[in-house]
Amino acid sequence: MKLARSPGSSATGLLSLVLIYILLIILILFFSSQVLQDISKASSLTNFIVIPLAITLPLFIVGTLVVNIVRLVRERRSGQPGFRFKFRMIVFFTFIAFLSSIPQGILSISFINTTMGSWFSTPTRSALQGGLDVAIEYVNDKLANLASFSDSAVFASILRDVDSAPDRFWTNIHEANPSISSVQVFRDDGSEVLFRGDQTARIRTGFRLSGEEGMLPKESNGDVSVLRFLKSYRGANGHYSVVLSSLLPPGFDQKAQALTASREIFTQLDRFGSLFRIVIVIFFSIFSVPMLLLSILVSLLLSEEIMRPIVDLEEATRRVTEGDFSYRILGRSGDELALLVTSFNKMVSELERSRLTIMQTEKVTAWQEIAQRLAHEIRNPLTPIKLSAQRILRKSQEGREELDRVLAPAISSIISEVENLDKLLKEFRDFSKLPAPELAEVPLRPLVAEVAETHGAAYRDVRFHVEEIPEGLVVRADPGQLKQVFINLLKNAFESIEGPGDVYVRADLVRKGSLQYCRIQVQDTGRGIGAEYHNQVFNPYFTTKGNGTGLGLPIVERIVFDHKGQIWFETEVGVGTTFFVDLPTEQ
Repeated sequence: MKLARSPGSSATGLLSLVLIYILLIILILFFSSQVLQDISKASSLTNFIVIPLAITLPLFIVGTLVVNIVRLVRERRSGQPGFRFKFRMIVFFTFIAFLSSIPQGILSISFINTTMGSWFSTPTRSALQGGLDVAIEYVNDKLANLASFSDSAVFASILRDVDSAPDRFWTNIHEANPSISSVQVFRDDGSEVLFRGDQTARIRTGFRLSGEEGMLPKESNGDVSVLRFLKSYRGANGHYSVVLSSLLPPGFDQKAQALTASREIFTQLDRFGSLFRIVIVIFFSIFSVPMLLLSILVSLLLSEEIMRPIVDLEEATRRVTEGDFSYRILGRSGDELALLVTSFNKMVSELERSRLTIMQTEKVTAWQEIAQRLAHEIRNPLTPIKLSAQRILRKSQEGREELDRVLAPAISSIISEVENLDKLLKEFRDFSKLPAPELAEVPLRPLVAEVAETHGAAYRDVRFHVEEIPEGLVVRADPGQLKQVFINLLKNAFESIEGPGDVYVRADLVRKGSLQYCRIQVQDTGRGIGAEYHNQVFNPYFTTKGNGTGLGLPIVERIVFDHKGQIWFETEVGVGTTFFVDLPTEQ
């Protein structure tokens, strides 16, 4: 059976293009982020690791496109069906791609100009600088507040309560200046006397004081920053170091740093604004051209995908018109043309079956007429010939020695030829009056083994193998006729082997369309069948044996045909022959 080409290659091509498309998107994202990052950092634009890939990928797409165009030109020169339709589809898809890319390019350039004008506008620059100034001013106000409060007369009067009333000391500080987050008092040796306020601002054990009044270094505790001011005080119980602390809002430092970094990036982008526009245009060109080429490649593959079933149908129709009824089209399930392909294959199968039925019927009818005529014309004189020969033989045995010496061999030969002729006529008669099969459940393996044991005993050098017939495999057939099939096939297999050899009988279940068959194989390692005899093997009265009648295989074909099955063979001279028999499991 010949099959049309499989449609899997187009699907593979489309999948490859999808992967390339995804790779292009990844490159676009990487390229764009790299451009912005390097411009903002004033880095060189020539150190992209993606540039070689960005150049190689379009070259690969161009090469693939050139290969497909060359193939399209060859199809045109060879006159392959569907070329004009395929060419029109390619032009159409390319035109659509151009139409979509032009407004996209105009819109992209306009969007870039508008966006950059919005980004690098004076209000944005002023807002960034103003935010940074506000943050600095806020910190400076906090520092100034700590310094002024520490030097104030109010704080000097509050300090008198350090020794006598520590809680009142903190309450007075907090009421006088609510922005103070905590107060901490140390002796000269660094030991802590008291602490009141937010624990976040507390100086941990082991902190060394410089002894000089003034602002202490800013300290960060998690996402909170602490501003401190050191004030010296001599009380009734000795000399103290008083630390006033003020907390900045959570995340203040991180936000201030982010604001500073944004201002620097903005300044950098503003400085390279014209270069940035050029890079964006180049970037758009680098990746829009491969997208356009990809659309052309997609049009090529889609046109191939659409035209392939139509071309296959045209090819199959031509083959069937030329008489090749074995041609089939492979279609994908779910495809839009799958129903048409299935209907065509079914139609061709029905045509092939009808043609085979007609040929078989004509062949059987013709040979039935020949067999009946031969039986009528030849059988009538057989009985008188046999009786006369027997009468002569008896006379010769009554004493006429010379007559006995001459006539006895001749008469024996006549009787033998008559018996051979009678055997031939009997086979013709059986062929012409082969009864309809009486179906029954027949265990296959025991039947084959019985036939081989009976008819293969004379071929001791031939090894017989039946192991590949599954135990318990049952076929629905006429037992007598099925046995006759194996008698003929096995005798032919045994007789084809000269010297040691092997005969294998295999069976398994196969599905053809919606029907299930038992496929039986009879394989020998004999001399094979010459190519000049392939078309005559199943013809009645054709034989290559010296003593054959030429009716064995025609009878086998007739029995298989009556069982609604099929028989065929494969052979190679010097290697052997395999006969295949397909019998339906349900009839």
